Amino acid sequence: MVQSTSILTAQDKDLEGLASTAYQKIKDQIVSLEIPPGSLLSENSLGAALGFSRTPIREALRRLQREYLVSILPRRGIVVTEVDLKTQLQLIEFRRGAETRLIGRGAKRATADQRALFVELADDMEAVALKGDLARYVELDTEFDRQIDLAADNRFLTDAMQPVHALVRRFWHMQLGKPGLTPALQQHISVVRAAAASDSDRVNLELEALYSLTEKYLLEQLS
Repeated sequence: MVQSTSILTAQDKDLEGLASTAYQKIKDQIVSLEIPPGSLLSENSLGAALGFSRTPIREALRRLQREYLVSILPRRGIVVTEVDLKTQLQLIEFRRGAETRLIGRGAKRATADQRALFVELADDMEAVALKGDLARYVELDTEFDRQIDLAADNRFLTDAMQPVHALVRRFWHMQLGKPGLTPALQQHISVVRAAAASDSDRVNLELEALYSLTEKYLLEQLS
């Protein structure tokens, strides 16, 4: 009896690992617009493309639904959500609380090695932003978020921001080639440099500048 329970637990862990991998792969494709908004998805086609059985794909899609990247609709199927400007405005309201607290806390608690890495990340982000390489910029930004999460050491803030990062990054992928993208990327670099200085007050100011800039840009598009 004990043996069969332990085998089941191992199987559950394997399934969880497969589902997490499937989730990350599908999420990356949605955020980068490789799978565009409005796309119809199926468990079978995703499984065949990614090399997974239906069970981990199904669990991955459930997680993506909880993070507002897909909708699972009765009799219609699985649809990638649209990029909605009003949703982005709502996210700014949320970010003013959770993200400000997370990055400010992480900046204050960051080690010397992490602060040095923030400087490197900011320099690299500046270089790739000038080249218009958004994919590489997002990779660097993701590493910054990972390090901030480690420094802040508050899993509730980290978990709260996880779906927000994906929705915001997908929005900025939609802005590639548009005038609002470059100022936002540059302002975010200012946030990273403030974190490198371990200055939480400056982080708050730079984040507020980023939110205000983005809010104005969104309202202009809605008008």
